[in-house]
Amino acid sequence: MTEKQYKRQGYAPDLSNSDNISAVTNILLETLKVGRPAAYEDSIEGLEAFKKTTIDYLEYVQQTNESGIEKKVMVDIESWACFLGITRATIASYERTRGEYWQQFIAVVKNGIAAAKKEAAFHGQLQPMIAVFDLANNHNYKNTNEFKLEVEPKKPEGITSQTPEEIAAKYGKILTDGEPLQFPDVPEVPD
Repeated sequence: MTEKQYKRQGYAPDLSNSDNISAVTNILLETLKVGRPAAYEDSIEGLEAFKKTTIDYLEYVQQTNESGIEKKVMVDIESWACFLGITRATIASYERTRGEYWQQFIAVVKNGIAAAKKEAAFHGQLQPMIAVFDLANNHNYKNTNEFKLEVEPKKPEGITSQTPEEIAAKYGKILTDGEPLQFPDVPEVPD
């Protein structure tokens, strides 16, 4: 099948006017050219470098979108990670294993990214299926119509649990016409 036929059948997207794709690709190219660090150390200095590079990423996206390109660039976990010079999994690892300041900063950025995507989805700028997929995979939203009920039995107030001996002492004479309640001998079961 020739390239022309392949495109005509709708299998290959036309990227000839995709300034948003080149803007995102530029993130990767610039990251690789500059040689950003592969990781940010778990320290105050590492966190500050992480914050600065994150702010640089957000400013890059804003400047790119204000430059007059037709298709705007959406902030995204993967392009953020790429700009940082790390992977999405590394960001998730930092969020799980680093201190409270790291966790809080990452949570704020991820929340902002989710808010931007939801806003785009609300106005038809992001396909609903892509929005659902992204929110479930990158922002811990649940895509389910299933719910689970968990019932924990509650003790009624004022009632305390009693041992069989306490019950026998209290009610045994009533149950046996005045005679003490006798428990049968139960043989021990070998292990």
